[in-house]
Amino acid sequence: MWDAEARVVISFNGEIYNYRELRAFCERLGVTFKGASDTEVLVNLLAKFGTACLPWLNGIFAFAAWFPAEKEMIIARDSAGVKPLYWANTAEGVGFASEIKALRCVPGIDLSIDPLAIAAYLSLLHAPGELTPVKGIRKVLPGTYLRVSVDGSITTQGFAPKHYSQDIQALSRSDAIEACRHYLNQAVRRQLMSDVPLGGFLSGGTDSTAVAHFAVKNLTGPEAYPCFTMGPVAKNALAEEGFTDDYPYADYVSRNFGLTLHVAQSTPIAIDSLDWMIWQLDEPTADLAPFVAHSICRVAKERGVKVLLSGAGGDDIFSGYRRHLAISYEPLWDMIPMSLRSGLRRLGAQTSTTSPLLRRFTKLVCYADTLPTDRLAGYFLWLHADALMPILSQEMKSALGLRRPADILTNSLAELPEGVSRLNQMLHLDRRFFLVDHNLNYTDKVSMACGVEVRVPFLDAELISFSERLPDSLKQHGREGKYVLREAMRGLLPNRILDRPKTGFGLPLRGLMRGAYGRRVEELARSGRLAATGVFNSQGVLALLEADRRGEIDAAYPLFGVLCVESWLRQFAGK
Repeated sequence: MWDAEARVVISFNGEIYNYRELRAFCERLGVTFKGASDTEVLVNLLAKFGTACLPWLNGIFAFAAWFPAEKEMIIARDSAGVKPLYWANTAEGVGFASEIKALRCVPGIDLSIDPLAIAAYLSLLHAPGELTPVKGIRKVLPGTYLRVSVDGSITTQGFAPKHYSQDIQALSRSDAIEACRHYLNQAVRRQLMSDVPLGGFLSGGTDSTAVAHFAVKNLTGPEAYPCFTMGPVAKNALAEEGFTDDYPYADYVSRNFGLTLHVAQSTPIAIDSLDWMIWQLDEPTADLAPFVAHSICRVAKERGVKVLLSGAGGDDIFSGYRRHLAISYEPLWDMIPMSLRSGLRRLGAQTSTTSPLLRRFTKLVCYADTLPTDRLAGYFLWLHADALMPILSQEMKSALGLRRPADILTNSLAELPEGVSRLNQMLHLDRRFFLVDHNLNYTDKVSMACGVEVRVPFLDAELISFSERLPDSLKQHGREGKYVLREAMRGLLPNRILDRPKTGFGLPLRGLMRGAYGRRVEELARSGRLAATGVFNSQGVLALLEADRRGEIDAAYPLFGVLCVESWLRQFAGK
């Protein structure tokens, strides 16, 4: 689309939620609009103000804009990183796309494997920051734009506020609760803007239920907000994972609010489905949650719903993950002698991983005798370096050298202002990497595969800014996470929902790894297929599989990562 005076042409993916206000602003400056879309508003803003308008945008987007007179292009991604955006610099020019697979046909791209990214998919389950599986394709970081000139020069510039760059506000409990309700209600109201049927994910957790509450409040009634969830999962499988079944809670919320609830049936994920999923994801993301999200989005599409509101992000801005509780032990590590901390780490390494409680203990003490920054990064690792190296080929280990995926996380902590608390340091890692490169990435890919757009009210810019200015005590209150959010919703949501245990979003992988998935890993290793990729050491993979089966290490997700990486190498790299 061109602007009114043909100064800029844009290719745009996403939604600008405050486009009506921005349109009125442009009209006061004399801009005449032909239609009513947010795209037309954006392209006219770019024509008048260039990149100076980017901080004004409240929305989710990836776009490229060509300025013929200046002979330069701008490539930009929204500040929360909801929409993916990849780019590649070649002798032929710069390529950009929302999917890696779209760039594979561009001549001159270096499609050789990036060893650091592959190591990240096996240990973090995602590739952090700019990394992708191939060296020649990078991600545009959230809140960043690239300026590309015809002379070949490329500059990168951030336009979003830095994480935790604002002063902590000394809010009273009551003021914080009132503000939290205001900002979340405002975010949901903004994102209800739609000219197609709209609905929401509903897990029955605090986040998705809070979104549903404010959606119903701002719509004509509950009938205008159909909800979608996953059906019941076998209790014994969930118990092993430390999950609780979402379905009874989602069903309770739907009846309590008078919502229509559509249920995607939970079925075992056949190993043959993995190739299809990896093709959709573009990246070897080692998680079953994409299957769940895709099943829900497929049901939404069948019901004619093309936009879904999600509760994603609540844990990442208000502190809702179990790993955040580990922050309460940080003062202890500072007091305990290093020799004792090393003993605890060795004890953890010898502890069985056959139950969720034992796995959490092992995770807690795994990095007890390391630096605080290494310990924070370690909570995100599913496989530490000592266990990762034996499953990699000698070629891969040589290419990696001393580089480790966790270093990207620890290095990013240096970007934070001095004095940021350890809890906010961990939340920074959650938002900067886990949320963007894992959760948002797979959600966008599988939803768009169904023609469904997912919106994330918790990542509204003003709500994020509010959360960053909160003191730690209003996020973590004892062992209660998301304290201010829960209290803000107290009286609006049932206590059964607010006080339910935290659960994961996915399917029981560990049981599958003992069955068909584990047999597939073994088959690939013994047949020579893994060694043929040039990435894996077959004997190392088999040893890890046996250690996982004996309960000596919790490696179900990294082993699933082996399957995902093998599938990606076969489909994308021809290996």
